[in-house]
Amino acid sequence: MALKLGELARRLGVKLEGDESVEISKLNEIQVATSSEISFISNPKYAKYIKTTKAAALIVPEDMEIEYPNLLRSSNPQQSMLKALELLNQQSRTIKAGVAPSAIIAESVKIPESAEIGPGVVISEGVHVGENVILEANVVIGINSTIGDYTHIYPNVVIYDESLLGTHCIVHSGTVLGSDGFGFATESGTIQKIPQTGNVILGNHVEIGANCAIDRGSIGPTVIGDGTKLDNLVHIAHNVHVGKNCFITAQVAIAGSTDLGDRVQMGGQSGVIGHLKVGNDVSIASRGGVTRDVPDGMMVSGFPARPHRDELKIESIIQKLPELYKAVKTLEKQVNKS
Repeated sequence: MALKLGELARRLGVKLEGDESVEISKLNEIQVATSSEISFISNPKYAKYIKTTKAAALIVPEDMEIEYPNLLRSSNPQQSMLKALELLNQQSRTIKAGVAPSAIIAESVKIPESAEIGPGVVISEGVHVGENVILEANVVIGINSTIGDYTHIYPNVVIYDESLLGTHCIVHSGTVLGSDGFGFATESGTIQKIPQTGNVILGNHVEIGANCAIDRGSIGPTVIGDGTKLDNLVHIAHNVHVGKNCFITAQVAIAGSTDLGDRVQMGGQSGVIGHLKVGNDVSIASRGGVTRDVPDGMMVSGFPARPHRDELKIESIIQKLPELYKAVKTLEKQVNKS
């Protein structure tokens, strides 16, 4: 979608410094942007590209000191960049309403005329499919599940029985929702399976990345709150409750019956052991291992995870260990001589 720079500024709600008649085709990275594209600076380390970029305009912070022919000054450059992506780059997926001949749909299921059901899709008894739903090739929907309006499920997703998906959800390829949790008990040296009788509930506007596994609850549900986003390769165990608007990045694992508050952010390869409470607005750094409850608003890192400032101090001391070791050995020799 092409827009004049002046129109783009109005739609983004930002201040334009420059020529409003310049035509913009898309947003691109500052290193490779062309004269018909805009770019952005959200991190100071990219300021070095200002002298070499060919971008027609740059989205920058309101208070940034910069000389450039065309600037879009924003109080929130990252948010403006996201809006520009939606306006210029995003090609909306058109629903091709209808049911593919190879889809297998239970007789009791009513498919809205607005829905798209791709080839090889299997929809079981008692399933409710909402309006404007897209089920791409080879999706499997288990018994008594619900797929909310405008939800888009990519190829080869498996949704087990009684899963409930809200509206405007996105589930990427290879993900499994509702598989059994890792519930076992030992008796007389043998392992017995604990029946997993709960389900999975996704709120509205939830996005699940590729190849994720979200286990059904053992008795009650496993819940992912409204607006939460999961990256690829995330595992959510049985009876976990994830709050609203959380960011959970790649290779995170959350053990059973853990409760995450709202707006929690988890860095790559971090994890939480079971039966813990992680408060609202908590940040867990990459590879952080949470082994105890975390109060609201705290940032933690390391293993076991501790307040981030404490972890930085410990890391700083560890870096000095070789010097401390040499000093101790020197003192030891002096003591022995005396």
